[in-house]
Amino acid sequence: MTPTSSGERATVGSPASSPRVPLPGERFDAIIVGAGAAGLSLACHLADSGWGDKVLVVDDADQPLEQKSWAWWSRGDGLLDAAASAVIGTLRVAGATWQRDLAIAPYSYRRITGPELSAATDRFIAERPGYERLSGSVTAIAQDSTGARLVIEVPHDGHRRTVEVAARWVFDSVGPGEPSRGSGTRAYLDFHGLYIDCPTDVFDTGTATLMDFRTDQSAGTAFVYVLPLTARSALVERTVFAFSDRYDRTRQATLQESRVRQYLREHVRAGAYRVTGHEVGIIPLERGPVAKPSGWIVPIGARAGMVKASTGYGFERIQRHSAAIASCVASGRHPASAARECHWARTLDHALLRVMHADPAQAPDIFATLFARNPAPRVLSFLDEDASWRDQLKLCATMPRAPFVRAQVRAATSTRVAGPRVPHAESDKVSLPSR
Repeated sequence: MTPTSSGERATVGSPASSPRVPLPGERFDAIIVGAGAAGLSLACHLADSGWGDKVLVVDDADQPLEQKSWAWWSRGDGLLDAAASAVIGTLRVAGATWQRDLAIAPYSYRRITGPELSAATDRFIAERPGYERLSGSVTAIAQDSTGARLVIEVPHDGHRRTVEVAARWVFDSVGPGEPSRGSGTRAYLDFHGLYIDCPTDVFDTGTATLMDFRTDQSAGTAFVYVLPLTARSALVERTVFAFSDRYDRTRQATLQESRVRQYLREHVRAGAYRVTGHEVGIIPLERGPVAKPSGWIVPIGARAGMVKASTGYGFERIQRHSAAIASCVASGRHPASAARECHWARTLDHALLRVMHADPAQAPDIFATLFARNPAPRVLSFLDEDASWRDQLKLCATMPRAPFVRAQVRAATSTRVAGPRVPHAESDKVSLPSR
C-alpha cells in the first residue's frame, strides 16, 4: 500500500557510491548511517541548504533500493515532490455497501521508487562536491568532546577493509550494534501485493484506492490498496491489521495472494493480467519508546518515530524531520530540537489499534465515518499529525465513541495473551510497503 515501503523496482543506472575508501582519522561534518528513505532524504535537504563541506552517506545495501518505493500525500511544495513518478488527485475508499471518491486538493498522492529517490539524491549532492555516498557498514559509534568516531567496514579489492573516521554529527537510521527495536511488537501490518500488467486499459491513473474493505475480514481488519502506474498496470495489495496473539502469519501467507487475485476478479475485472512483481512484508505498529538524540548522535527515520503507528506511513514525516534538521545545523542549533513528538497523536494511534484488536468488525465503519463526516484534506492532515488543534477536535467529534470505549474497557479488564514475536520490519521484509 501502503505505507513505507515497497515494490520499488527497476534500477535507474546504479547506486552512486564513493570510489574511494576514507582515510583513517578523516573527519566529516556529518555522517549519515543508512541510505534508505530517511538517509537519502536528509542528504538531499542538507545539500539543498548549502550546509557542510564534507558529508558522507554510508549504505550497507541491506535492502536494495530497487526493491523499495514510498507513497505520501503533500501539497507539492516539498523538496522531493517533483521527483515522484506518480501524482494522483483522487483517493477512493470503499466498503461492502459504500464507495467514496475523494478529491484531496490541495494535496496530491505521490509515489517515488527507490531508484528515483537515489537519482534525486545524486542530483542534489552533485552541487556539493564534498558530499559522498559510500558502500559499507558502520559497525561501531563512540563519542568524545568534539564529536563522534565511527568504525566502517568497506568492500575493497574483494576484501573488507576497516577504517575509523570522525564526524561532528552522526544521523543514524540503523542503530549499529543495538538490538532490533521492533523485535517484540505484537501489532503489525501484514501486506501482500502484486504488480500486474493488463492487456487493455483498466485503471484510472488519476485515482488510487486507499482502502477497500471488500475483502475477507476473518483474520482481522483487512483492506485492498490499488496504486495505478499506467492505465494497464498497477500495484494491487492486500493489507491486514494483525495481532500476534491471534494471527497465524504462516497460514495467512498462503491465503493473501489468493485473496488479492479474488479482488482482481470481482472488483477490478482485470481479465488475463500478467504478474510482473510481488511486494510482501510487514510493518510493526508498536515500536515502543523512540530513540532519542544523544550528544552528537541524532536518530532519523523509523528509529526517531517517523513512521505513524496506526497507518505505517512515514515518508512525509521524514521530509519534515529532514528539513528541520537541515535548518537547525545551518543556523548553528542542535538538531535534537528538530523532532517533535506529539503525545496526543500517539494516544489516538494506540486507541485505534486497541479497537482493531478488540473489535475488528467495527473498523470499516470507523473509516467510513471518518471520510464521510470530514473533508478529505482534514483527514489527511490529521493522519500526518499536521492538523490544527481546531481541526483535530472537529475530526474527533465525528468519530463513533462506542467502539473506543469498549476497546478501552476490554484492555483495562483483560490480561494480554502472549503471542509469538514478530520480526522487525527492517530485517525480515522482502520489500517495504509503498507508504
